[in-house]
Amino acid sequence: MRSSGNGSPEVVTGIAEMRAERLLTDHRCDSVPARRIRNGLEALLAIPYYLLVCPFKQPGRTARFLENLFEYRRTEKVQSGNQRLIPTVDPGQLFPSLFHQEVSLLDLGSRPSGTTFLETYIMVSLIKFLGARTIFEFGTSEGRTTLQFSLNAPEDATIYTLDLPEDNSTTRFERSYPNEASFRKLPIGGSFEHHAQSGKVKQLLQDSATVDFDPFRGKVDFIFIDGDHGMSYVKSDSENALSMLSPRGVVLWHDYGGRWPDVARYLRSIAVRKKVHHLAGTSLAMYASGT
Repeated sequence: MRSSGNGSPEVVTGIAEMRAERLLTDHRCDSVPARRIRNGLEALLAIPYYLLVCPFKQPGRTARFLENLFEYRRTEKVQSGNQRLIPTVDPGQLFPSLFHQEVSLLDLGSRPSGTTFLETYIMVSLIKFLGARTIFEFGTSEGRTTLQFSLNAPEDATIYTLDLPEDNSTTRFERSYPNEASFRKLPIGGSFEHHAQSGKVKQLLQDSATVDFDPFRGKVDFIFIDGDHGMSYVKSDSENALSMLSPRGVVLWHDYGGRWPDVARYLRSIAVRKKVHHLAGTSLAMYASGT
């Protein structure tokens, strides 16, 4: 997928929708042994190249391959082990007409720990499907997902995006990833700062543990949690998010099952009383209001 030459968003139908559908189809059988066998064979076929060729030509690629392989196995183990409490589902099963509308996306490239194409596609499809007029994001970073949200939200929507200010030396809780800024190429919110759709965005620069969320209680249609992944912040952000949901709202957590175990631990703790689902082919977990 590429943006048009003038930087305007590309309407995602056809190839992009088929790509998302193919990715969803590939992950509908995560629990089937045949799928795991295929994954294993693909990894085995890649091993000779990454272990015998790359170490001499591109050692960094070998290191990334081993890291990604370990991360994949760890994620699969966590998600498979949680199936009873947090079942993996196709988003189209929860919302049958979810992928029937056009969405707009910009090709912003990739970023370590950022959302994947499929994750972004699902989230903006949900925003369109719900007609979400009040959106709240925990964790702005460069503002890539914020910008994609703004392209697909109704014209009268407001997107609140919250992150620590650049000078973030003091926080209520200990941070699990204090060096996050060193991996950013842009300032906080830099992706949407000068974009035409930035008028929908209200940027909040504050420690999420000290924000007064009372004005948002019961009013937010779509919430995305991708802030600090330590237990103190995951719990604080999630409890505030759940209290902010409108009667038709949804909340999504990023990095479920990956290198941040506190996300999965917290979701397991609430899944005994709330219907939390893992969205197939992603690191997203979701709760819909009233379930």
